[in-house]
Amino acid sequence: MRLEGTLDGFGLADILRLLSTTNKTGALHLRRGDAHGAVHLREGAVCGARSDVGRQALGRRLVGAGLVDDAALGLAIEKCVGEPSLGLGRALVDAGALDEALVREVAAEQATDAVFDLLRWLDGDFAFTTEELDPDELGLSLPVEQVIAEARRRLESWSAVTAVVPSPATVLSLAPCPSGETSATRQEWALLSLVDGVRPVSELVALSGRGEYVVVGVLAGLVERGLLAADDSGGSAVARRQQLLAAFEGRLLPLLPPLPREPDHRLGASPTEAGAGMGAVVSLRSAGPSEAVGVGLGCRWFPWCARTRARTAGPGAQSGVTANRHRSSSEQGLAAAAHGGRSGALTG
Repeated sequence: MRLEGTLDGFGLADILRLLSTTNKTGALHLRRGDAHGAVHLREGAVCGARSDVGRQALGRRLVGAGLVDDAALGLAIEKCVGEPSLGLGRALVDAGALDEALVREVAAEQATDAVFDLLRWLDGDFAFTTEELDPDELGLSLPVEQVIAEARRRLESWSAVTAVVPSPATVLSLAPCPSGETSATRQEWALLSLVDGVRPVSELVALSGRGEYVVVGVLAGLVERGLLAADDSGGSAVARRQQLLAAFEGRLLPLLPPLPREPDHRLGASPTEAGAGMGAVVSLRSAGPSEAVGVGLGCRWFPWCARTRARTAGPGAQSGVTANRHRSSSEQGLAAAAHGGRSGALTG
């Protein structure tokens, strides 16, 4: 039997109910653009699900929970490479690295998360293939109505969660002076350890190995308690403000953590030429107070600003920047140290 169609005409919940009432065994594949998810059923019950078949969702969750060491993971991956139809969770159980009951419990949570993710697809194509087994095959059996009910409950509360963490691109940072209770559960602490003021929420979800709903929900709770601060402009707000004050003072503090930049891949390029942004330090030192504050306001674009000013200000300005780039070797050493992340100020 092959059942196929589009999600805009036949919702995922209705498809799963149909497969459940007819006690089907196989895999329901859903595709939307480059995205590809799958829900596996055995005799009408959910036995596994992945919102992205290109990722080892269960394996990532087991690793994120700290349940797998390097040796066990390496052996399981080697076995999966030799047997492409074998899932990583199943391989870890077969090798005796993990207890099957424990992995089945994690797989149930992962499958529920996957169905929640897939229920949010408003369009796309689906196709059901009979007798296609779950690669992990852990004996999991979740009633379809139970999975759908939990997914719908999450959908109803999702708007409240996203009101606090509005986007996967939102950057979170530790609050310097927490206003609420500072205690954290084991799950909260695991996520706090990943927050660095640079990683977006989408990366925190990927690193944790857990589902989007669970991770974003925990992060939203930490923001509401004042332990984390949400920032959609990128980087740490405190670091940006310190940078602005440093520009006003005529000096440059290293922005921690550093923001992404385009590297210069030329062979033999010096640290300054390779995008360290120290050309802006020269401009700050030689600029007037108003100019320095202006550069501070655009601190995310220091290297670009320095090059633009040199091009537009004429030959005299260009030679001034060039001369300053070739300042004494001791001063260049200090600049490299600042770019490397040491705290402190570089005095002029």
